[in-house]
Amino acid sequence: MRKVLFLLLAVILLISANVRAAFIDYDRSTTYTDNTPIPAAKIPTIQYQGWYGPTQADPENPGQTVTDNATITAPDPPAGSTWWYSVTAILDGKTSVKAAAKSKTVPFQTPAAGQVRGVR
Repeated sequence: MRKVLFLLLAVILLISANVRAAFIDYDRSTTYTDNTPIPAAKIPTIQYQGWYGPTQADPENPGQTVTDNATITAPDPPAGSTWWYSVTAILDGKTSVKAAAKSKTVPFQTPAAGQVRGVR
């Protein structure tokens, strides 16, 4: 019986200042955890599940699931906070462990000069 496939060499977040979303890029899995190759015909059938949340240890909110795609879209963290993002791979009904989580921080926006009013 094959072990759960080996997941992702890297998870990288692409951050865009104008888009209110996080993009999780990852390398497709090509081997099982025992380093045997996944048959070429099965590689396009692997599903990838995105995960996000406020903790690095275990981003717990399920995000988008894609098949044969190298990018998953997830929500941006709220202003002034950091969220962590990860990916799992699913093949033949088995799910891999989560890849190492990567973070994205959205800072509070500082008002432009003249937009702040004093407190009375």
